[in-house]
Amino acid sequence: MTANNYLQMMIDSLSKKKEILDKIISLNEEQDSILSETELDDNAFDANMKAKGGCIDELDKLDEGFQSLYNRVKEELENNKESYSGEIAAMKTLIRTVTELGAKIEVQEARNKVKVEDMFRRERQEHKEAKRSASMAKSYYQNMNRLSSEPQFMDTKQ
Repeated sequence: MTANNYLQMMIDSLSKKKEILDKIISLNEEQDSILSETELDDNAFDANMKAKGGCIDELDKLDEGFQSLYNRVKEELENNKESYSGEIAAMKTLIRTVTELGAKIEVQEARNKVKVEDMFRRERQEHKEAKRSASMAKSYYQNMNRLSSEPQFMDTKQ
């Protein structure tokens, strides 16, 4: 294979990475709306997380492949930059775009993390309150059962 072929494969890899990052952005927006609901849809949240996990796996594979390709053409690129200026410029543009998308994803993830933490905090508080209510009801019934069942007012007149 020629260096041009490797460079084209690297450009294709970066383009695919951009597509996947766009998909993650979309999934983060979907996750934001799921977390904004008053009642969490567990199934939708799980499906969203699985889809994002799949995207991350794909990104890892693309990064490994890109690095492998780069290692093969690194020396050729360094020695003949002028010959490959068009491909290098295209890769720089894609890398800049991918970096910007990565930064946007980080912001989305941070925002969604805060929402998840708030949701869990609310759930724990509701669980605590429900547990306290159940405990109070149990205590009330135990106290009521301890009281004697004798009438409180007895007519002692004959």
